[in-house]
Parts: sequence; C-alpha cells; structure tokens
Amino acid sequence: MKKVIILSMQQVDNYGSVLQAYSLKKMIESLDNEVKFLAIEMGRNEALNLQCSKKDIDMKNEIWLKRQWKRVKGKICGRKLRHVFSEFRNSTGMNSVSGDEQVDVCVIGSDEVFNCLQKSKWGFSNQLFGDVGCAKKVITYAASCGSTKADNLSNELRESVKKAMANLSAISVRDRNTAEFVEKISGKKLVYNLDPVAVGDFDDEIRNLNVDSKLPKKYCIVYSYSERFNDLNEIKAISEYCKARGLKIIAPFGRQKWIPSSETLTPFELLKAFQDAECIITDTFHGTLFGAKFGKKLAILIRESNRNKLEDLTQRLQIQEHVITDISQLSTVLEKNLNKKKIHEIMSLERVKSLDYLKENL
Repeated sequence: MKKVIILSMQQVDNYGSVLQAYSLKKMIESLDNEVKFLAIEMGRNEALNLQCSKKDIDMKNEIWLKRQWKRVKGKICGRKLRHVFSEFRNSTGMNSVSGDEQVDVCVIGSDEVFNCLQKSKWGFSNQLFGDVGCAKKVITYAASCGSTKADNLSNELRESVKKAMANLSAISVRDRNTAEFVEKISGKKLVYNLDPVAVGDFDDEIRNLNVDSKLPKKYCIVYSYSERFNDLNEIKAISEYCKARGLKIIAPFGRQKWIPSSETLTPFELLKAFQDAECIITDTFHGTLFGAKFGKKLAILIRESNRNKLEDLTQRLQIQEHVITDISQLSTVLEKNLNKKKIHEIMSLERVKSLDYLKENL
C-alpha cells in the first residue's frame, strides 16, 4: 500500500470541486492506496503573485473573474452551504494536511489546478505545477488550466511553470487547451482523462437517498454561478418553458434573483436531485457533467466565458445536440432525451482508461 496525497481544489465551496476530489480519492483508494489531501502552499514570489492577481489576459476577463471570485466567496456560499461543504469534507476524509510527512506519490488534479492567471488566495503556487517536496513522485490527473493560455504568461511566469513541471513523472489533462498549454511550456507527453465526476461511481452514495422533502414534485434545475442567468430573454424562455409543463424552477447552487430559494443540499443530495429532475439547464462545466451523468434532459448554454471548456467537454461526451448558443433554442433542445446508453459507454471506457493510468503511474 502506497501513501498518496492529492493536491486539488476540494477546499473551494463548490459542488463540482468537492465531488471531483471525492471521486478521485475513491478511485485511488480502490487501487489499495492510503489517500490524504495536501494543503496548497502560498506563493512565495511576490512579483509572480502580483502577475497572477492582475490576471493580464484582458480587461473583460479580468472583470468577469473578479465577479466570479466574489460570487464563490459571497452569495453562492451562504452560511448553510459553507457548513454543508465543511461537514462533507469532515465525513469523507477530505480535509487538507500540511506537507510535513513524506509520501510515495502526489496526484495534482483534477479541476483548474493550472489556472494560474485566475485570482486566488495563494497567488502563484509552483507547487500546483509539480514542485511538491514531500512526495517521491508527482503526477497529474485530468488537470485543467481553465481560461489560462501559455501565450498569456510572462517570460518569468512561463519559466517558473516550466521548472516546476520538470518534476512531473506523468501528465494527464482533461481538455485540449490544457494539452496545448503543457506541450508549449514543458514539451512533455501527456494523456487525456475525463474529470473524476464523469468516471466516478456514486451509486452507493445516492441509491437510498430521499430528497423529496427538500424538492418540489416536478422541477427543472438551473445550475450556474450566482446571478449569471440574468438576461431577460433567458429568464422569459426558461419561465415559459417550465410553466407550460408544470415545473417548478430551482437553483441549488448559485442563486438567481428570479428563482425562489430552495433547501440546501449536500453534495450527494445534489446528484440525486439531478437524477430526479425533469430537465437541467446549465452553463457550467460540472453542471454539464452532473446533467449528462444523472439527468434525463439537458440544455447546455455556451457563452464566450465558458466556450473553451464546454465545447471540449460536450465533444468528448458526444452531447453536442444538447448545446444551445441562443436561448431561443431552449425548447427544441429540451425535447431531446439524453442518450444514456452512449454516455454510459463513453464514461465506462474512460473509467477503465483512468484506472489504468493511475495503476501505471502511482
């Protein structure tokens, strides 16, 4: 049995962040390993920290990222939700430990561990790119750099990333943009793997859950960051679609002002809610994964801010017919049932591929 430590985003109060970390932990443990989570070190180079804080991609993206950070830290994560995430981490052994103890392997990922131009409380941490002193071996699993591109990095930042990546024994990424990022900076070989939520097995966790008391009888899930569904045309289209079919609208993650507040769900209850929903409307990466894996009908709204991630993901899952780029397409797309057989086949094959990668490199 090896001692394995995961370096990820499980401390972020976000359903996708905690569930992908939980699923990765469960997969590694299934291979007879002891698993803990490593706390992310604060960046030590103030000049690089400042560059990451400035997020010098472009002004529009900077404004958007600032808003997202405020939403994640503010409206989305109310007191009840923060408590739910804290309890989830406590009950599943996902609290972070320091790097004082030597371990056999560190697995960096999944989630946007390489997204160094997005503002974070740790600034630029070269640890996230492979500089993990407490591990004999460092690999990644389904790592993503989000909206960050190699060409956006300054020479100094690029060299720091390259130096840290030299420590990586194996690299797994989840999307094309991250593959290009890794190839341009490190020149290392890599493999593609799906996010742990996609290839994970949650059957035991949700089989006997009953969320009837927390949810309407028939409902549609709108899953997004807080107030991102604020366009009047989007609100009208969703409201009219649901009213015509007798569906209540719930927003279990980011609150939308026009949707009444609903009961707070635990991460496993959220998955059960997706499974029981009549339909799902989302513009997020993990909302798309939850919908594809557990839902019946799904509409994925691609915006400029999420195009990079969602176009790649929907192609890998072969669910492009559930994509909308304009809200006028909503009714047409939601009339289509998800091809659960095809999605299950893809995810099952990818699960085997993921476990083979972990077996080979742990």
